Amino acid sequence: MKRYIIILLACIASAPLAARHNIDSLLVCLDRAIDSSRYYVDKRLARIDGLNRRLARSRSWQEQYNLNLALYGEYRAYKNDSALACLDRCITLAKRNGERQKAYRCMTLTAFQCTETGMYAEGRDVLSAIDTTFLDQAGRRDYLVARHHLYGELLFYGKVDWLKDDYARENDALVKQLFVRLPHDSSDYMLLSLMSALFRGDVHKAIAVSDEWMKLVKPGSHPYAIASFYRYLVYQKMGNMDEALYWVIQSSLSDVRNAVMDQGSLWELANILKDRPDNLERSYRYINFAWTAAQTFNTKVRSNQISPVLSLIEGKYRESLNRTNTKLYVVLSVVGLLLVVVLALFVYANRQRRRLARTKDELRKANSDLTGLNLQLNDYNSRLSRLNKNLELTNNSLNESNKMKEVYIGRFLGLCSAYIEKTEALKRNISKHLKTKDYARLARLVEHSTDDRDEFYHNFDSAFLKLFPNFVADFNALLRPESRIQLAADGSLTTTVRIFALIRLGIEDSSRIAEFLNYSVNTIYNYRAKTKNGAACNREEFENEVKKIGMR
Repeated sequence: MKRYIIILLACIASAPLAARHNIDSLLVCLDRAIDSSRYYVDKRLARIDGLNRRLARSRSWQEQYNLNLALYGEYRAYKNDSALACLDRCITLAKRNGERQKAYRCMTLTAFQCTETGMYAEGRDVLSAIDTTFLDQAGRRDYLVARHHLYGELLFYGKVDWLKDDYARENDALVKQLFVRLPHDSSDYMLLSLMSALFRGDVHKAIAVSDEWMKLVKPGSHPYAIASFYRYLVYQKMGNMDEALYWVIQSSLSDVRNAVMDQGSLWELANILKDRPDNLERSYRYINFAWTAAQTFNTKVRSNQISPVLSLIEGKYRESLNRTNTKLYVVLSVVGLLLVVVLALFVYANRQRRRLARTKDELRKANSDLTGLNLQLNDYNSRLSRLNKNLELTNNSLNESNKMKEVYIGRFLGLCSAYIEKTEALKRNISKHLKTKDYARLARLVEHSTDDRDEFYHNFDSAFLKLFPNFVADFNALLRPESRIQLAADGSLTTTVRIFALIRLGIEDSSRIAEFLNYSVNTIYNYRAKTKNGAACNREEFENEVKKIGMR
């Protein structure tokens, strides 16, 4: 028994969550239906267009009568003026052909349509003009329904108390007659029974009637929307707002999907949601959609009913927007202040970085001078390597490109120092032989001197590969297999690789590369063009990709 009680309590506790989730899902469905409302309207307009085309081809007054009656059915909840015009044509056709019964039936429908849209005087005048002796049993029921609807509306919206007493007596008499005449499985009977139960305060009877009514209507249809709306009223009367909200959403959803412009559910739903801050924007959207629909239906009573709710929701929505904008201004102000602080910190950090860079340059220059005066090439390279490591630890914020340039500059300063010494030695020997006029030895000295350019290229290749040990592999990865480069057996770089090595180091001008490699400018251009033609990537982006080697 304890276990069953626990399970029951768990179900009761989880029910509101399930209902809430279902309501959220229904609201999303309603949002999507409103987004697609043009589709549903087009479907109705297509039906109307089809009926109008058939009417234009019709030659029989009976067929014209039936088609106008069908058009009234399409316009009834879509556009009031057009619905009344269709009924007026039906009345004219029936009277012209001596069909009083049909004429009076359409006058009954006209009276109901007038009452439904707040045209109470017109509705009463039309009903007064009907000779009920010509009505059959069904027509008599429709007449009583229209008359009951008229006095029910006058009773609800009337402002003169002594007139309202007359309306109430007339309404009660009509209710008694309708209970006797209406079929018990008709929507009119269900509506009458439900409203009578609500008027008596018998909500249990009302919900029982609503249950039966829901069995008579097709889900998603316009009658389903009407039955759902009155079911909403019952649950609202009971104080069960979760169920009430569920059914008013169902009614609104059916109205939108049936392109109903005479909507009562959607603006009622908007009125409920306006008091829920998380749904205020949705409420504003719904009431605007309901207002647009009311303009299409074109009756003053609907506009008057929606207008106060629209004004109230619009006011709340504007207040919400103002609060949101105020918060946004505060956030933007804070963000702006933070940006100013960040900018100030950036400027300060940039100044410190430049100061550090100047200090580093001065330190490197001093160390370079000391190294050039006191150490040989190997000792200089060793000290320079240690200096670069210390600088790397101190200045780890510098990017990879600056680090490579430092190593490159340091190594070639050493090479330049060595070449300067060799040049000085050569100058001394030449000067010595010139003084002694020993031209034969001078000639042999020139003839047997090593090829400095080859030695320079060898040193360049060695230094570059130390800076970019994976350059050749990465360079070949940018080429198609048949265009890839193979290095010589001694590991020296090919002319093509040297050209693009210089491009990687920032020397892009073909004339400067030609001077460096002792080639003509046209030869350098041809090497570059041939290599780009074998690129695996975009030919125009090839050199940019080469510049990125060693930076990833």
